Amino acid sequence: MKSSILIVLAVGFAGFGALEVAALNPSEASAHKAEDTPAAHTIDEALTATETLAAAHESKAACLTPAMVAAFEPRQTALDARAAKLDLRQAELADLEANIQARLGDMEKTRDELQAMTAKLDVVAGEDISHLVEMYSTMKPKNAAAIFDRMDAAFAAGFLREIDSARAGLIMASMGEEQSYRVSLLIANRHADWRNRKG
Repeated sequence: MKSSILIVLAVGFAGFGALEVAALNPSEASAHKAEDTPAAHTIDEALTATETLAAAHESKAACLTPAMVAAFEPRQTALDARAAKLDLRQAELADLEANIQARLGDMEKTRDELQAMTAKLDVVAGEDISHLVEMYSTMKPKNAAAIFDRMDAAFAAGFLREIDSARAGLIMASMGEEQSYRVSLLIANRHADWRNRKG
């Protein structure tokens, strides 16, 4: 657009200069030409610039022929389709990321709930053991020994370890010799690795 305006202005200016020169008489025109004034240089430069702009404009027009535009249309259509697919894929990935984040949030919530439940069960289990320990501690040693004789040796050792030493000794004295021996070995070996490491 700018090049077309410049061409029109340059042509108008050149035409006005040509009319002015034609109005002069031949002698004045030749004298004017002989003097080679700055105005003459300006007209020549304007004409040269006009020709250059016209040639550039024609060159651009020649470069953008309808045939060439038509040849590039399939390529542009393919690029537009590819851009649309990429936009769709990006939207799908954003949705997938949002779903993954939501699932991670649910998993973290479930993990926290499980940890809280486990902590609660640990407390309850500890309370149960404490209750049994207190119960066995208040029983007569002979009656408690009869129960401990029937227990798994490791289970019995765990209870006796929690009972007061004097009371546990009375219970073990009333237990059968074989069970009392197995329980004693289990209690003695509970931290044997650590003791051996220190020694």
